[in-house]
Amino acid sequence: MIDQATVNYIQKYILKKGEELETLGIDQTSSPFIDVKIVKRTERTYRVVGLLTLSPYKKETVKIDDSLKDLNFTPRKKVKLDDHAQRTLRWLEQGWIMKEIRFEKDEKTIKTMYYRMGYRLYQYQQECIQQKKDAIDREFREWKNTTKLIQINDDQIELFSYQRKRGFNSLIEVINKVLDLDFYEIEESYLFPEKWSLQKKLKFLHFVVAFLQLCLQKTNFDWKEIGASYFKEIGGSKKFDSNKQEFITHLEEWTKCPAALLGLSSLGNITPFYFSGQLIGNYSSYQFGPVHALTDLSISADDYSTKATTLWLVENRGILTRMNAEGDFIKETNSLVMCVDGHLRTSHKHCIHQLLKNSPIQQTMIWTDYDSDGFQIAKELYTVISPHRSLKLKWITHDHRIMEQWEMYEKYMTAFLKDHKLEQEQILGDVESWKRWINH
Repeated sequence: MIDQATVNYIQKYILKKGEELETLGIDQTSSPFIDVKIVKRTERTYRVVGLLTLSPYKKETVKIDDSLKDLNFTPRKKVKLDDHAQRTLRWLEQGWIMKEIRFEKDEKTIKTMYYRMGYRLYQYQQECIQQKKDAIDREFREWKNTTKLIQINDDQIELFSYQRKRGFNSLIEVINKVLDLDFYEIEESYLFPEKWSLQKKLKFLHFVVAFLQLCLQKTNFDWKEIGASYFKEIGGSKKFDSNKQEFITHLEEWTKCPAALLGLSSLGNITPFYFSGQLIGNYSSYQFGPVHALTDLSISADDYSTKATTLWLVENRGILTRMNAEGDFIKETNSLVMCVDGHLRTSHKHCIHQLLKNSPIQQTMIWTDYDSDGFQIAKELYTVISPHRSLKLKWITHDHRIMEQWEMYEKYMTAFLKDHKLEQEQILGDVESWKRWINH
């Protein structure tokens, strides 16, 4: 007979709505396999819709084949295998897989035939997942203990520049929030990117502590020093290389400060924020005319405002330069046009927050590419701007319509992306179109 755990597994992942297993009369005397009918019943009918061939779950230990792992079975995945291959029969007999046959309406003619994950393989995968989680849990507790032992000298912090001190304190604040989390809370925490795996989040936490320790020890340090000083082993300097840009970007989210101002000097990257329009800071002033660029360092050190009432946030430089080339359009419409240049960075977000907080901006025009990346950038821009409730938001569609609610734009883009993909430059429009969108 089949044990109840296997029955429950089949009911959850194999059977379709209204189907059940016919377990009565199963005979296992002449074969190591069991054939179990899949049936559909109503008050008037009884129909055999399929057949499962499986082996009763065996409790003895059997080592799983690497070639079986390579097939990447999931509970709902259907796989074609050679019926007569020795390894197929071995996997079937050991309970790793089961065979599913589906019949035509005559209950005899085979409609489809696949191999599915068996309960034994499902249980093996669940145990592997749990072992990984247990290992990450232990590593997270060790990370907590290491982090709590870091000595912070207040007198030393007082010698930091204003920007470095502010960034350092922001980092400590977020680290303390992580220290208050339990292991299972990391998975859902807003402090990390949603798509990161648990292992990647933990690796980032190691990176943060490695960075923090160097920040306390040195005025300036090299990227390679971060891993080398933390792991103290051959190859340690390369441990974070595969996640370099992602980790630096998210570190800057936590610190609200460019990594360069915290001491990371070797990368030599300066992130520009291109714009055209009137903009004023404590250390600089820009008027209507050419295209200018702020840097992530200046954004962190300064506080910007504008007299513009319309803020354009565009994805591509081509839109910015095209608008700038149209005579006095930007000045006449009292606009500020800013270009995220294909990727929304921490400094971009910080500058946008500054402008919306310090300026009389009444509306923001969000204009990005009509592809998956452009859709993601539009979503990120909305997340940055949405806390400013009194601001009017407008999204521009590929056919020059205006949408004023994120839910509408999200629905439109989801449908559009099923069959289309366009860049902003393909639907540039003209001055009259731009003015119409402003006045909409």
